[in-house]
Amino acid sequence: MECELMPKRSWFDSHPRRIPLAVICAASLLQVCVAQTAKDAETVKSILRVSEAEQVEFVKSVLEQHFPENEGDRFSLLLVNRSALVVPLIESKIETELGSASRSERFIDLASAMIAYAGDEHSVRAISKLIRIDERRFGTFIGRTLDNAGKWRNPFGVAYQALDLGDGTVAGYTTMWAEAALTSDRMQRVWAEAMLDRYGKVVPSETEWVQDPIASRLKDRASPELRQSIVRFAAEAQSTRERR
Repeated sequence: MECELMPKRSWFDSHPRRIPLAVICAASLLQVCVAQTAKDAETVKSILRVSEAEQVEFVKSVLEQHFPENEGDRFSLLLVNRSALVVPLIESKIETELGSASRSERFIDLASAMIAYAGDEHSVRAISKLIRIDERRFGTFIGRTLDNAGKWRNPFGVAYQALDLGDGTVAGYTTMWAEAALTSDRMQRVWAEAMLDRYGKVVPSETEWVQDPIASRLKDRASPELRQSIVRFAAEAQSTRERR
């Protein structure tokens, strides 16, 4: 049975600010196998089959209504599968809300968390725009975006995309995330796979390693021990790919 991203139940509870955003996202947006009736499942997935103009109209309607509960499933599915379309619309609405005298903090919190939940380059670009408005409020969403990226793709691939933006502030938060992530062997393996994809070989040259957007920003430009681990994990990844 095909798995789809479906919300567990609804948007925020009536007191959203009492619950950490990470917990809210994990509780309200879960990747589960479709357990609804075939008719209900098809109704939800139908949003992926309508025209782009209709999808835009749908997203704008949901945002204007500040995330009505009955549209949670369809909106979440569209967010993850059409992030290039949905994320910029969410970011634009957040900017509008931030400029409103009667702005909804609940809406801004939820909308920001949903941008980060998509976990891709479009999320990073949107968060970078919000950081320029209020770094204190939105800066941590870079790390959340990269954490969420692991649900859908290689998070270090997204980290490279974040660094490619050439934004010093975004680079700082991305490097902070990488420093913390690389303390685990599991994440070192993930980075090794991203490097294998980026350079097309197990061992990046000395020049490539020194100039690598992530490695060059790590403390002490990454230790020899870390490089040895990355090379070993990349070799294992390449061997696994060759056997497929």
